[in-house]
Amino acid sequence: MALCVGTPAEAQRNPRANEVIRTDPAVRQGRLPNGLRYALMRNDRPVGGLSIRLRFDVGSYEEPDEYRGIAHFLEHMAFNGTRGIPEGELVRRFAEAGVAFGRDQNASTSMFATTYDLELPRSDAASLDLAFGWLRDIGDGLTLTPEAVAREQGVIIAEHNGRLGPARDWYEAYQAFAAPDARSRVRSPIGTSETIRAIDAGALTAFHRAWYRPDNAILVIAGDLPVNQMEARVRRAFGDWRAPSEPMVRAEATPLDPARPLDVLVYPENHLTSTVGLCRLSPWQTLGPDTRERRRHYITRGLWAGILNRRLQLLSQGADAPFAGASVSISPWTREANAVCLNVTPPVDGDWRAATAAALTEVRRMEAHGVSDPEIKRLVDLQKRSNSTSIRRADDRYSSSLVQGLLGLFPVHGLDPSGFVRPRDIPAIYNGVVAGIDAAAVQADFVSAWNGSEPLIAVRMPEPPTADEVRAVWAEAMAAPAPEPRPADEELAGWAYEDFGPAGEIVSRETIAEPGFTRVTFANGVVLNVKSVQFTRSQINVSVEMGGGRNAVPDADFQTASMGAGLVWSGGLGQHSLREIQDLFPTRRIGVGVRMQNDTFQMFSTVAPAEFELQLQAMTALLTDPGFRDDFPGQRRQMIDTVYRNVRTSPANVLTLAVGEALAPGNPRLLPPREQMDALTMADIERIYRPILTETPIEVTIVGDLSEERMIEKAAATFGALPPRTLVSPDAGSYLIRYGDARPQVQATHEGAADQAMFTATWPLFVGDASRRREQRALELVRGVLQNRIRDEVRETLGATYSPGVGTRFEDGGDDGSLSVSVATSPADIERVREAVRRVVAEVAAGQITQAELDNVRGPILARIPETRATNSWWYGVLNGSVREPQKLRDAVEWESDYRAMTLDELKAAAAQWLSGEPIEGVALPQPAS
Repeated sequence: MALCVGTPAEAQRNPRANEVIRTDPAVRQGRLPNGLRYALMRNDRPVGGLSIRLRFDVGSYEEPDEYRGIAHFLEHMAFNGTRGIPEGELVRRFAEAGVAFGRDQNASTSMFATTYDLELPRSDAASLDLAFGWLRDIGDGLTLTPEAVAREQGVIIAEHNGRLGPARDWYEAYQAFAAPDARSRVRSPIGTSETIRAIDAGALTAFHRAWYRPDNAILVIAGDLPVNQMEARVRRAFGDWRAPSEPMVRAEATPLDPARPLDVLVYPENHLTSTVGLCRLSPWQTLGPDTRERRRHYITRGLWAGILNRRLQLLSQGADAPFAGASVSISPWTREANAVCLNVTPPVDGDWRAATAAALTEVRRMEAHGVSDPEIKRLVDLQKRSNSTSIRRADDRYSSSLVQGLLGLFPVHGLDPSGFVRPRDIPAIYNGVVAGIDAAAVQADFVSAWNGSEPLIAVRMPEPPTADEVRAVWAEAMAAPAPEPRPADEELAGWAYEDFGPAGEIVSRETIAEPGFTRVTFANGVVLNVKSVQFTRSQINVSVEMGGGRNAVPDADFQTASMGAGLVWSGGLGQHSLREIQDLFPTRRIGVGVRMQNDTFQMFSTVAPAEFELQLQAMTALLTDPGFRDDFPGQRRQMIDTVYRNVRTSPANVLTLAVGEALAPGNPRLLPPREQMDALTMADIERIYRPILTETPIEVTIVGDLSEERMIEKAAATFGALPPRTLVSPDAGSYLIRYGDARPQVQATHEGAADQAMFTATWPLFVGDASRRREQRALELVRGVLQNRIRDEVRETLGATYSPGVGTRFEDGGDDGSLSVSVATSPADIERVREAVRRVVAEVAAGQITQAELDNVRGPILARIPETRATNSWWYGVLNGSVREPQKLRDAVEWESDYRAMTLDELKAAAAQWLSGEPIEGVALPQPAS
């Protein structure tokens, strides 16, 4: 039966087609007399919290040529001194309110907007005063002192340099080719090193005055506060902010030339994945407010893009696949053009001509013959299920996601607004719109979109063809006879894994009082942990732990096991390939992840209640009849190729490998020779994983929106029905990291940008153990103190880095623990960074830690505990593997009390014991110029 016919004339026949769709009535919108617009919404996820976004509709597109990067620079300065918060005080004051810099307080700059993000864990009067005071200061109270600007200049240069490398070079080359005359081509928000250095306090003050004004600002808030109180706060904080009398003068858009003839870029590149990209442009257009007609436009385009991408994905499977990957995308190019692009990844060492021709043949097939009703129905049914889930999860939405939607109500200058619709209204709107779209409409829209300008073709590979060769491939593909229609999908046999025998008998059932869940043991030895929670409705997490993990894998098999884990499910089942499973259940999201951990292997999945029984059947099938079909060899080879191409360009990756080799030469965790991984086959993966999947004992955890009785019933019919599993995993691995007394000083060279360098310092700690958990937590708080100190010293004072990192690592019964500092910087600043890190750590090791520093680190951790516990994922993490690691249950109960009771003396003692010695240091510098 065909879907109902619809055409672009639908808007003429349906008088409601161009009516603006009603915004969720729970949203209060308004505009202050000074022009500031706002949207407010009450929401209690998390309880007591508040999410705030302040957006200015200005970004890099409006910057003068000599000060490119100034919008982003100004964003940085909002954290470096305001009328109400002196420079250097912001992180401390917000930490007292439970706000962590970076996690809860951040900002971003795009080509058209600058947005400040703030997540308050509590909405008491003091927190609100602090938050609204700072946000108002951003508008007209930045201090912008020359000294602060000079310090931040180094930070931004470091951020700019951190983005350099082959990927950035390719981006700039492609922009110059595709849009040589476009303003956007030279308006990357970060700017250039030259223009960043030219920006001073005077330029920042002028840009701030011109664009940071109430009539160019949007404020959105969602959180656990009555809307009337939110609105009163907005009026009180921003009501007396005055807009300048001068009008804002925006830069004119520079439309691309749709009459440009076919053009080709060939780009030699050794470090990035080989690709062929073909883009066809059409004039930029806006579609206006959120109406049914606009949604018809987007839904239609989504249908043909989704159908074509599925066809291309299917073609990429199998040993003889013409390409490793191909996809079509629809995207706006700033405000200058709309683009439809076909991107093709040729097989590793394969024929780019055949790959390109095969992808173009599929495009031409859709152009000539369109799409089928079953293909449309597949995507429409998937979206309808998603819409239904949105209704069930309406009350589970976090304020941090709601504010992003609220921002979309206010279009950035020159762009379209988004809709923000009450979830229960979404199905009726979608169903009404999609009923007017048929196969003919989808085909017509595709033909119109694809046949824009002549293509711009870019080929990137180590030894690219000539431009004439590329043109010839395009000409041959276009001159070829029209492809035959796509054959109908083959009829599939039914699902083969519904019955695993009699349901398992329960031999024990107990309630674990702390933290509160049920544990069941079946007669076959399978242990099941279950917890019914509805923090996120219509979501269930399932995991199966088995085998001995990394510790049970012989050294020679480590890399195969590590990479192979992610390929197990792609091998399908004995009775069904992965493609067949997807075709059997086209509207049901069934999948199984597999990963290798320190002392276990884990299967995992997240599903809706409607898929729960089928998901358990799929996981049990993988435990009894894994397929290990080699249906994705091209993707496997491509994954390996990408790793080896990229590794030498990253200072961090190069240094990790060099330090690892210095500490433990021959460590199997280090990257092996390329030829070893190229030789990897699905048979190698099967040799390791089949006995793990089919013979080792299992522990199952199920947490989510389903009754515990239902969870147990379905687990009994699947996991509980298996024969007893008794294979004992050997302790085969010998590659645990033990630092001993070695403290090497390692230097390595990378093949990335000449302005990039990396410094690391690692202090060995101890092997994680339940008896030392409080000491671990003390060291985690020490880590937080060091993070703040090193950020202040290396970023704010020296201006030598953008985002220094400090991390701790512990594994119960695994590697030696460690505390590591990593700083991406420039080659010229390496020694300054090294000296600063050593000095800061030495001060902390000597006991120079204050109570205020402890409180500033501990406060944001404690502030998030209620929110963290009120999630499905927290319960899942606690229960998962709790038979294997019973300490997890004790940790769940004790971790808050430990953090609250931790004393300053405990931090000082831990720092003195573990940070007083010499670290393992590493430096990565650029390869000398040839």
